[in-house]
Amino acid sequence: ASAWTCTASTGTGRPSTWSPHPRGGHVSPLEAVAVPGRGVLRCSGRVGPEGQEAADVAFSVLRARAPVLGLGELVARYDLHLHYTDTEVGKDGLSSGLAMALAGLSAYAQRPLPARLAVTGEVTLSGEVRPVGGVHEKLVAAYLEGMRIVVHPRRNLQEVAALPPEVTGRLRLIAVDTLDEAWRVVRATVDAPGATRR
Repeated sequence: ASAWTCTASTGTGRPSTWSPHPRGGHVSPLEAVAVPGRGVLRCSGRVGPEGQEAADVAFSVLRARAPVLGLGELVARYDLHLHYTDTEVGKDGLSSGLAMALAGLSAYAQRPLPARLAVTGEVTLSGEVRPVGGVHEKLVAAYLEGMRIVVHPRRNLQEVAALPPEVTGRLRLIAVDTLDEAWRVVRATVDAPGATRR
C-alpha cells in the first residue's frame, strides 16, 4: 500500500508571546502522511510538550472514532506522521488539536483538504471542540498570510465577531462544536463546485 500526504495550515499563534505585533499570530503549515505500519503516531517540527499532548489526543480520537469516521482498520494498519514544515518556529499548546485531527483524517481517508485552510481548536477524547485563546491574533494572521477558510470553535464566536470587517470579509469563517462536524464541513467545502484543492 502506498503513503498518502495531505497539507493543512494550523492557525496557532506563538504561545505566550501575543503582544501588540503588526502580524498578530503565526500560521504554521502542517503535513500528515499515513504509511503502512502498526498504528503508531509520530509528530515532528519543533513541537513542545503541550503540542505533543494535542497530537496524542487527536490520534486517540481518530482511533476511538474510526468506525464513525469511516476509517475502518486503517488506524491500526497505518502509522500517522504529523509534521510542521516551519521548523524555525517552535510550536506548543493544545489549540492545534483540531487541525492535527483533520490532517490525520485527510491522510487516512486519502481525501484532500481545501486550499488555504487554517484551523484552530482544542479537541477532546470525545471529539468535542473546545474554545481557545488568542483567536483575534490567529485570525488576523490567517488573513495576512492569505488563508481563505478558517475553522474555529463555536464557543469562540464572540471573539470572532469582534474582528474588523476587513478581516472577516476576506475569510470564510466556519464555527464547529465537534470533530465530526468539522470533517463534514471541510469535506463539503472540497466537494463544492469550483472548490480549489491542494
